[in-house]
Amino acid sequence: MAEINPPPWMQAGSYPARTDRLGVISAGLSYPGFSTDEATPLRIRQGVKPSYQNYQLKVRAAATPNMTVIVSAGYCWVDNHDVGGYGAYCCVNDADRVLTIAPAGAAGQYRKDTVVASVYDAETAGTASEWRLEVIQGPYASTAGATVRGTLPPSAQVLADIAIAPGQTSVTNSNISDLRNYTVAAGGVLPVSSSVVPNRPHPGQVLYLTDLDRFRYGRSDGTTRDMHAAFFSGWRPLTSYGSFLSGATAGTPTPEVADITIGGYRERVFRGVINLSGVGTGAYGFFNWNADYRPTYERNWAAAGGGVGTYRIYLSTAGNWGMTNQQAGQTALPLGQLRISDPPGVIS
Repeated sequence: MAEINPPPWMQAGSYPARTDRLGVISAGLSYPGFSTDEATPLRIRQGVKPSYQNYQLKVRAAATPNMTVIVSAGYCWVDNHDVGGYGAYCCVNDADRVLTIAPAGAAGQYRKDTVVASVYDAETAGTASEWRLEVIQGPYASTAGATVRGTLPPSAQVLADIAIAPGQTSVTNSNISDLRNYTVAAGGVLPVSSSVVPNRPHPGQVLYLTDLDRFRYGRSDGTTRDMHAAFFSGWRPLTSYGSFLSGATAGTPTPEVADITIGGYRERVFRGVINLSGVGTGAYGFFNWNADYRPTYERNWAAAGGGVGTYRIYLSTAGNWGMTNQQAGQTALPLGQLRISDPPGVIS
């Protein structure tokens, strides 16, 4: 088959449900992003709809733990894996759903059960035509580390694994591993853990790495790269982070400091003027930083002083900010040329 006709919603058109699924649901969902799906180009990224704190279709223990789990309300989309190119199904759960966990095994019998959202379509396999929230019981193993999942339905979205120990009589949240996969509309920002980032995202696909609080995007050469968000702390009075030493006062404009953060890199910048008096040619301190803002090694700058030559500015591990090699009679220090890379403390 090549062209699928008639296209969905054509006036007086007559077509099977598959055409609606492909043209209305699958067409609007994001690209799967994994090499294993590329042999079936009509595949989509199936998964749960993201939500505030990702509560949709979340599996949790009962308020009073017993051998049941609860699946919260929500949406998910499940692709038909019985036959390639048959489109995705929109599955909706509109209230908490209680699922029963089978009794635990005897001594030495460990098990991994799996909660799934599964779709059954008699058009492509079997006789049922419905979707279900269900628990697939795993086989017994002699240790917890040796447990594996049971055989999952072909068209299913995994929501959680549940660890069942010998003789266990209740399921708590510590037994539940949240394994929901999320999907978004084409072009949407996809929330995903850094451990399962799609290895073939489409160019421009933006991923939010939920465990790292970081954004990444797909590139045209097939690789991914982190997006470096910039953060500017805003200007703060210099005196919020220390105090002037004798002979130094705030000038005009007022001395201020700010932090600029890009990715994991942070730089401290300054503006304004410090008024100076009684400056000789020897070492001269003009400011002392509070303890949290003192460096672990001395910082040095060479700065041009307007009309009074070139001098050295230092920041010591004791927090003293000062100058040497200046000419006598310097009355002001402009701060705009100064920067501190990887500075101690945080301006916020």
